[in-house]
Formats: sequence, C-alpha cells, structure tokens
Amino acid sequence: MASPKEPSAKQHTIDMGASMETEEGLVIIDALNEVSDVLAMDGPRVTFIGEGPIQLGAIGRLRAADAYRCARGVFLFLQEPGGPHWAVAGASFSEALAAIHEDDIREALIGRQHVIDC
Repeated sequence: MASPKEPSAKQHTIDMGASMETEEGLVIIDALNEVSDVLAMDGPRVTFIGEGPIQLGAIGRLRAADAYRCARGVFLFLQEPGGPHWAVAGASFSEALAAIHEDDIREALIGRQHVIDC
C-alpha cells in the first residue's frame, strides 16, 4: 500500500483545450507518450496513468500548472486561460522544466520545485 507521500498511480483525464487532431493536441499527446501510457483519447480529452496532480498554481499568464509523476518521468500540464493548453515532459522534474522555452514560466516553476520531489 502506498504511503501518503507516495500516492499510487491511477487514471487521469485532462482536457487539452484543443482537439487531439490539432498540432497543440498532438504535442501534449507526444509529451505524455514520453513518460506514461495513454489509455484513451476523445476530442480534447486524453486519459493516461500517473500520480498526482501536484498543483503548482497559476504562473504568469497561465491559469494553472500541474505536475504528474508517471512511470517514465514527469509530465507538466500548463493551462492557458482560454486554451489550447500545452505540456512538457522529462525523465525528472528538472528535465521537464528544461523543455519549457519561455524563460519567465520556467523560472517561476523552478521557484516551486520544492513542491515536487522527482
């Protein structure tokens, strides 16, 4: 049985804010495929396996940033106020952060690194 510090992996469904057939949707699905198993896709929703979410809060213009611990790394889901949303992934939280090309968002998330221990 998992301790409170180590939640067990479960299914999560997120709304990508874009159809899976758009470039934005495909980028999110590609990031998920790096670190998790995608179980289902339906329009703007995708279901995958992971632990979390660890809510990192609003960052700059972003409505929210959530981190999921997955079997092969960390998935960061970054939510724009009106969509489409976007995501990055990496073998660790630091590697996922390095994939963020916007300096202000990356720096703000580095300041919240203490929230997630990956």
